[in-house]
Amino acid sequence: DSAYEIRNTLVTDLSPDNKVKASMNEINASRRLKEAASHKAEAEKTKQVKAAEAEAEARYLSGLGVARQRKAIVSGLQSSVAEFSSELE
Repeated sequence: DSAYEIRNTLVTDLSPDNKVKASMNEINASRRLKEAASHKAEAEKTKQVKAAEAEAEARYLSGLGVARQRKAIVSGLQSSVAEFSSELE
């Protein structure tokens, strides 16, 4: 009885069937497309958040401008009333 036992071997060239290669390529392409879609959605989300933040800041600054304008109008009216009152005395 003479038998050989192979304990370890190095595989250097693996060549699967063409259908298997095509299937693996399709799986990898699908995975990349899924990742790209995820990154694109995340970028769109970030873009919308930044636009909303900019809009909020613009509205805040606009409100400050309106408040200062009203304050200036009231101050001017107070000056006019004080000046008019002093002319009557």
